[in-house]
Amino acid sequence: MFLIFTEDDGWHTNQLIKAFESNNKKVVTAKINESSIIVDDKPRIIFEGKEIFLKNIDGAFVRGIPGGTLEEVCFHLDILHFLELHKINVYNNTVCIEKSVDKVRTSCILNAHKIPTPKTFITSNVKDLKKLREKFSGMLCVCKPIFGSQGKGLEILDDNNIHPDYENLNNVYYLQEYLEHPEGKFADWRLFVINETVVASMTREGKSWINNVANGATCKPFKPNDEMIKLAIDSSLALGMNYSGVDIMLSKDGYTVTEVNSIPAWKGLQSVYSNKNIAEEMIADFIRVCGE
Repeated sequence: MFLIFTEDDGWHTNQLIKAFESNNKKVVTAKINESSIIVDDKPRIIFEGKEIFLKNIDGAFVRGIPGGTLEEVCFHLDILHFLELHKINVYNNTVCIEKSVDKVRTSCILNAHKIPTPKTFITSNVKDLKKLREKFSGMLCVCKPIFGSQGKGLEILDDNNIHPDYENLNNVYYLQEYLEHPEGKFADWRLFVINETVVASMTREGKSWINNVANGATCKPFKPNDEMIKLAIDSSLALGMNYSGVDIMLSKDGYTVTEVNSIPAWKGLQSVYSNKNIAEEMIADFIRVCGE
């Protein structure tokens, strides 16, 4: 039996269920924030009131990890670690989820692997933040929550808006240089990597600088060049991912990796591909990893 940890039963979850079923595999869904674990001589997990012995689980696919308090997030990840300690494959694995869900850690890892990523400044010291803002005088920079996705909580800082939304950021300030497209477009690229191969890619064009699908960006087919493919694969490998959604932008200095997602959405990407099913490619690789 396979598990899908998901936050909802929407399009993505349904795609995964169909992919498992097409491979004749039994699959059940569970919400990790409604799950419990029992640590004794017969370790097991509880969801929807049912106790499942770990020996009966073939693998777990992570589709969603909800936010929450620090304790809640740690416990949700502990559930995945619990499974892995008992030799159950978690896809993507828990450590790479931890690396990518935290933007600070992602930036540090990409930089250490010599992968071009925006210049970044992170602090919890407001005095240091104010000094840095003075250096940005006359320039734009982007302030982001270190946890979050889909463009939520992003803010442009400039000489007219010099202070970020302190309350929204929980006292950790993550600032990056603003990357301007050479042609002034609001566009970037999403490359989808599975098992060290770029299996799909698209251009996203928006009406504002936050140009992801959740904010109404238009998806268009795109064939990446060799440099972009290498960047995407290298980024995925640096974070130890089985599969990933890698976001790349073009600035005056060349291509730059802006995000590496370990739980990426692919509905927009699937909309520009009629000749392949991305969920089926992921599940085929997952089953391979599990040795099934």
